[in-house]
Amino acid sequence: MARWSLAWRNHSKPCPGPRVLRAMLVPRGTPCPPEVLELWVAGGGYSIGWELVTQQPIRRWSPEAKAKARRRNMRKRLEKKVPLFADMFEQDELARRPDYFAGADPRL
Repeated sequence: MARWSLAWRNHSKPCPGPRVLRAMLVPRGTPCPPEVLELWVAGGGYSIGWELVTQQPIRRWSPEAKAKARRRNMRKRLEKKVPLFADMFEQDELARRPDYFAGADPRL
């Protein structure tokens, strides 16, 4: 769902009436409803706005994807900072924190 609204957006002047003149919930992708459009006047200080009300579920990374990204990022950092010793430091870090680089969540 999305919300189309006609709200006061002129911050240099005080709002002469209600901050939101009209707000309507519509399905995502629907153009602005005529009920909101007909109240809008150019230069009046009110503006038509759109905001998403419902969100998609958060996509979590799998432990394998986390592990791959963590190792890749560590390798890039080491190659940039200490290219001659990158292999040695990588092995030390993998031995020091095996769970983290296996994709485990460090907060748990």
